[in-house]
Amino acid sequence: MKTMTGCPILAKVPPGTAMPLEPLDFERMFDVLPVGAMTCNLDTFEIDYANPCSIALLQSIRETLGFDPETIVGTSIDVFHRDPLHQRTLLSDSGRLPHKARICFGQEWLDLHIHPLPDSTERVSRALLVWAIATAEVAKEQEEYRLLRMIDDMPVAVMTVDPVTFNISYLNETSKRTLGQIKDLLPIKPSELLGASIDVFHRHPHHQRQLLADPANLPHHARIKLGSEVLDLQVSAVTGTDGVYLGPMLTWSVITKQVAAEARIQQLAHFDTLTALANRNTFREHLKACLARPDPKLGLLFIDLDGFKFVNDSHGHLVGDTLLIRVADRLRACCGRPGTMVARLGGDEFAILIAEAGIEEARDVARTLLLEIVAPYQIEAERRLEIGASIGVAAAPEHGTDSEILLSRADMALYAAKAAGKKTFRVFTPELETRVHERVRLEGKLRAALAQADSLFLFYQPITDIATGRVTAREGLIRWHHRTRGWISPAEFIPVAEESGLIDELGIWILNRACRDAASWDDDARVAVNVSAKQLGKGTLASNILAALVGAGLEPSRLEIEITESALLADELDCLADLRRVRDLGVRVALDDFGTGFSSLAHLRSFPFDKIKIDGSFVQDAVQRPECAAIVGVVADLGRRLGVTTVAEGVETQAHLDLVTAEGCTEVQGYLLGRPVPSARDAATIAALNRQAALHRPTSQVRAIAS
Repeated sequence: MKTMTGCPILAKVPPGTAMPLEPLDFERMFDVLPVGAMTCNLDTFEIDYANPCSIALLQSIRETLGFDPETIVGTSIDVFHRDPLHQRTLLSDSGRLPHKARICFGQEWLDLHIHPLPDSTERVSRALLVWAIATAEVAKEQEEYRLLRMIDDMPVAVMTVDPVTFNISYLNETSKRTLGQIKDLLPIKPSELLGASIDVFHRHPHHQRQLLADPANLPHHARIKLGSEVLDLQVSAVTGTDGVYLGPMLTWSVITKQVAAEARIQQLAHFDTLTALANRNTFREHLKACLARPDPKLGLLFIDLDGFKFVNDSHGHLVGDTLLIRVADRLRACCGRPGTMVARLGGDEFAILIAEAGIEEARDVARTLLLEIVAPYQIEAERRLEIGASIGVAAAPEHGTDSEILLSRADMALYAAKAAGKKTFRVFTPELETRVHERVRLEGKLRAALAQADSLFLFYQPITDIATGRVTAREGLIRWHHRTRGWISPAEFIPVAEESGLIDELGIWILNRACRDAASWDDDARVAVNVSAKQLGKGTLASNILAALVGAGLEPSRLEIEITESALLADELDCLADLRRVRDLGVRVALDDFGTGFSSLAHLRSFPFDKIKIDGSFVQDAVQRPECAAIVGVVADLGRRLGVTTVAEGVETQAHLDLVTAEGCTEVQGYLLGRPVPSARDAATIAALNRQAALHRPTSQVRAIAS
């Protein structure tokens, strides 16, 4: 190994020093340097010196070099470069030195610094090569580069700010593009923002600077209004690996459309889209808030429109929606008192909350609303509609201060108003709650009766042909005997069955029992069964009837079902489809209580009924009222023209029979020709129940309930 020239003494010997310092030996000095160092003879391009650190560094890339680093001295410098000519050209031109380069050897990166070493004549005869492993630095730089590229490509605008000068030190590409969208709202051009003060984005720069200067204030989130645009700003603290605060990073975006969408969502969440009234959730929250105040006082009204479904079905949903909007407008106009909220709960149900109002004020509002709602609505030039309303009234604190209890009691009052004939209002009373609880208890008892099937019976009333006196059919009438209450009227438990959903199960029981009983009759009379409106429109009636007929072995022609006109008002198309499937089985279909519903002639036109049953109220009044007799005659004549059997119900006296015979009715039904009686199978059981009941009740009452 060639040695490097020594160095003269660089300092005088300090006074009192016994021995002078030896001259510095640069070779020895380079041998202990913690960096790789080599020298290259520029005449031969051979390496003539390499310190131990160089050898160690080269050992880390030995496989890539392809030779033993211990033999590096005397080796041509060409071994380090893929293009030796380029390297020799660089080293030969001292004007191009010093030179820095970063070279990759396999998986490792080395930083190379080349310095000229002139000799005593100032001729550059050697070059000094200083090496250092830079793999970690390269990885870090690459990671930083990737991070910057990622930040540049982020869909969110990113900025960094110098925490001392508050100048913008970095903007990603998204920032530049986004700022271009709102450049007319900025005091400077987007291209000039880098290096500019962050103050341009804030009306109160001092407040903003205080916020950004202290990392304890971060993270921070704000929305800034800039002209017509809204910016969403989030500020986080950037710290070094040592935890030192490097400055704030701002991520932001233009969210004007998002804010508008949020406002729309808020509108949808709290208000009804059709009427713009408060919706159910908003109303309930407002009610809870009012009741949470000290000594709450308020009036609560539940409103249900009478006849709206008929309007919707007959005129279409667009007309129905227009009508709801008009009703909402009238409710708003009538309830302008401060502290009043009007809401649409859904469908044709509305609610009104009147703050600081008692029962009397709520009554007055209910009276006013009834008059306003029933007034005609001119929907179109040629379309004038009328509806009614039923209103339930409750008040706090009189009827409770819990929102759920108060809502429930207003609903009870509404139910009572509808039961009272509609187009009226009712105020909650404790008796209404008792009645509701009774209905709940009755539902439980009816459910148990259906499960046990030992307390339900069918009584049969004959339907007689006037001309021959022969019984052509018997109508099956459901009866229920409870072990403690005795006989419970169908007028009481049938509505409960319809509202609770038990009517389907009860209807199946009636069909099965009626078909089995009819199969045992000797006179081949038909059996008639009433079908509730709640059983129609589901597509299950025909299959239930078929199962009952097959189970009893009864001919379809011996079964007839009776439906009321009101049953056809709900989902008329689906109901008629059910009836057609039933008639296709060979089962007869009768229209019951004819004349008491809506659009009677339209119903006769829409479906070929086999029988029309004239409501008993017309028959019983016909003897005294000529107009009722005329109605009976018209229906009988209509039946003859249509080829349909007409049955006069409610025939209780000979005068009734004579009148309906004279008017041309085909068949009759009533107490005069036969009361409802149990089947032969149940006769003994019914008699025993009546004897037992007679011990506790007057005979007349037992007879009336049992029949």
